[in-house]
Amino acid sequence: MIRLSVLASSSKGNCSVVSSGRTHVLVDAGISATRIRKGLEECGLSTAALAGICITHEHRDHVCGLGVLGKRAPLHLYCSRYVSRDLREASPNALLTYVEPGSAVSLGEELRVTPFCTSHDALDPLGYLFESADGCRLGYVTDTGRILREMPALLAGVDMLYLESNYDPEMLENSGRPPELQERISGDWGHLSNEQACDFVRRIAHPGLQHLVLGHISPECNTPEIAEGCMRRTLRELGLPTQLHCAPMAQRLPWIAVGRSSAPVLG
Repeated sequence: MIRLSVLASSSKGNCSVVSSGRTHVLVDAGISATRIRKGLEECGLSTAALAGICITHEHRDHVCGLGVLGKRAPLHLYCSRYVSRDLREASPNALLTYVEPGSAVSLGEELRVTPFCTSHDALDPLGYLFESADGCRLGYVTDTGRILREMPALLAGVDMLYLESNYDPEMLENSGRPPELQERISGDWGHLSNEQACDFVRRIAHPGLQHLVLGHISPECNTPEIAEGCMRRTLRELGLPTQLHCAPMAQRLPWIAVGRSSAPVLG
């Protein structure tokens, strides 16, 4: 079994919980420590139960909670070695384990993670493929301006996918944001648009994709309704029975689980 609960997802803060049942990790810690602890409590967990935190990159909306969260007890952070200086400054007592794209690392007893490169204006941004002991697979893709060549092959056959669907091009164009910021967002080192997210799903589509969670939806340049509508049309076009979810910006998305021995469940 593998489970996902999103605690927050937007340009204002990102944090998710991935669990295999006995092994639990965070992906990023870009909200306050208070909100992280509250979200974990709602998940039936605590920070003491965490096997670690997988860091996608060093931007504030992905790491701002590390400092306070690590004051009570040292954190175990899994990250690229190139962001280690930033993370040391944020959480001086943290234990850092460096991960390399394409090389799997065991997290606790039941969870394995394989990092992969993404394309973002950060030092060395990563996405993650999580695999449980019974073979369930979750792909986690956020903050990437394009789909890199390795991603479809690595994430083919996932049971669940968390995928950035950041902006609607028309809303971005009419947002009043400076042209240079618009170019950053829509460029190869920025974020995925709704249609780019749909294109990626077309490339990895298969009947076993049970759940798809759209994340990092811009509150100014997108809406959950637009992002979901675009993806729902794609899923219908592909004939997939995939259950579609939008991660709320500031509220917890309850557990979504897939397992080899039982039907997918929400909780």
